[in-house]
Amino acid sequence: MSAEQRRAELEVKRAKLEKMRQEKSQKPGATTPMTPNISSISMAGLSAPREDADPDKILKEVGIHQAASLPMSSPSVSPATASSQQKRRPPANIALQICQQPAATISVPPKELVTYSKEVQTIESGEKDPTASPIQHDHLQWDDEFQPSTTGEHNRLVYVSDDDTMSFDETSKASIGMTLPPAIELKRARSLKQQHKQQSLQGQASLTKHELTNDERDQILKSDPFQDFFSRTSRLIERSLWESPKAFDIFKDYSGRDLDGQNEKMDVGEIIKFDREFFDERWTRHRIVTCIDTSTYHPELVLASYSQNDESSHESDGVVLIWNSKYKSKPTPEYVFNCQSWVTSCAFSKFHPNIVLGGTYSGQIVVWDTRTNKRTPVQRTALSASSHTHPVYCLQVIGTQNANNLISISNEGKMCSWNIEMMTQPQESMDLAYRTKPVAATRMVFPGVEVNNFIIGSEEGQAYSGSRHGNKAGIQESYEGHFGPITGLSCHNVNGSIDFSPLFLTSSFDWSVKLWSLKESKPLNSFEVNSDYVTDVRWSPVHPSVFLTCDITGRFDIWNLNHDSELPLLSTTLDGNVALNKCLWAHNGQQIILGDDQGKLRLYGVNEFLTNPKQDDFNKLSNTLQDFKRNTLDAFDDNHPTNAATATATTTTS
Repeated sequence: MSAEQRRAELEVKRAKLEKMRQEKSQKPGATTPMTPNISSISMAGLSAPREDADPDKILKEVGIHQAASLPMSSPSVSPATASSQQKRRPPANIALQICQQPAATISVPPKELVTYSKEVQTIESGEKDPTASPIQHDHLQWDDEFQPSTTGEHNRLVYVSDDDTMSFDETSKASIGMTLPPAIELKRARSLKQQHKQQSLQGQASLTKHELTNDERDQILKSDPFQDFFSRTSRLIERSLWESPKAFDIFKDYSGRDLDGQNEKMDVGEIIKFDREFFDERWTRHRIVTCIDTSTYHPELVLASYSQNDESSHESDGVVLIWNSKYKSKPTPEYVFNCQSWVTSCAFSKFHPNIVLGGTYSGQIVVWDTRTNKRTPVQRTALSASSHTHPVYCLQVIGTQNANNLISISNEGKMCSWNIEMMTQPQESMDLAYRTKPVAATRMVFPGVEVNNFIIGSEEGQAYSGSRHGNKAGIQESYEGHFGPITGLSCHNVNGSIDFSPLFLTSSFDWSVKLWSLKESKPLNSFEVNSDYVTDVRWSPVHPSVFLTCDITGRFDIWNLNHDSELPLLSTTLDGNVALNKCLWAHNGQQIILGDDQGKLRLYGVNEFLTNPKQDDFNKLSNTLQDFKRNTLDAFDDNHPTNAATATATTTTS
């Protein structure tokens, strides 16, 4: 079909369509095109297919007007275009249906209009980051607020302060990613700051406490937490106040270079050097030192028990004090403990650093605990026939960490074994007797780490050895030599190449000190240089041949058997008519502690040559003991010539 034929066919159809429109407009009751009456349209006619159905007519019937018609002939229309229009025209046989659908409502919010002010472009006082907070401050202002820009520069936010200026222009803001918060964030930041400010004011108001009443104040002062706090902190303050500034030298040079021009060590001739004195006007005046002990956990702590104060009847009869030798200028004790009966013996518990034990004149054994704020005992034994009823003169803790006991003796002749955690009654009790003769014990010691074998001293002047368990439990051997009550007893506990554990020393009211061996019934040697009662004797814990003695004239002697067995290495008498009752070595052997009848403890430093024994000191002591044995045999021969001749004849016959 040519183009002219196609064009002629289209004109015929358009003429026919125009004729149909004119006929429709001439019909009566036609509705206005702007308001088509949809209900008047026959649904059957719409649904029935018509061959001559024209799309424009159908659209016009439903109220949709067609745009201005194209001219009858258009030279620009090509056959391809006409064919495409024909393809887009819907086929005539499609049935159209009109129905009503529910309308859907869509709410589109209006675009938020965000405005900014200079209040947004501010920072917190003291900060240098303009984005840190949107709070307004007077020290921030625009540098072009009061004068126009003449250089064409962008507006800048200038930080005005007394020391520096920080500004950001638009380019730098974009480069560091600086953005302005919206108005909602600004309000939130302001509200948060107000809340913080209110909380700060409330916190300051809460710091202002109301004044306590007298009842409230007394209740706090008497409470256990406050008493514990006050007791602990008062000791710390006391140490700080009384400690000499030179006690802790932060510039001390331990290399020894600072000692080149000055020798701070004692000379060899200066055996001892006075360190300090422990005395308290309230607690120790008019009292006698009855016992001394040192702590294995804290070697600087010194425990001392005291007798009753005859000058003051309203004070406690028994007093036990713990002194601290580390702080030389501190005049007060670390702990003060009281008891109804005066304390005759005391001891630290080896395996409980907070437990202090005491034996009393009444026969009770009391227990104090440094963890509590009480000065009175936390435990005490009962006065009954199963325990002690006479003065307890000696206490010793034996055993190991997992299995240990407290052993006590009294001069009624009874030895008791106790569990420190349960002191209601003794676990074991044994009457001390030698061949049916009761023994009034005054001193007791377990050699080394022994838990079964023991040595005791008696009022009769005899020493005894025995065991707690076994077939021969009780006293087994007797050592006669003294003519007065034994006041001191000490075993040799220095370990070395030669075993000297059988050796022990005794002191007595007969003005003598004797050296014994458990293997010999007679003393190996007698040291008789004192002119009055010898009150105590102690082996050195570190040197095999050194021991210490004291007497009631205020004299104390340091002996070195390897140096001289007849005269002491050092003999010193205290001034002031003082009677020394007790003496003790520190665990490291570097100090000696002396207790007197005026309630004073004196500490002396010992020269290091007595604390650092040489290897040959053990051999020298062994040779010295052999000399003692030969001298004993010679003295026995001089006193018994008949027995000596008989022994010589027997030897010759053999």
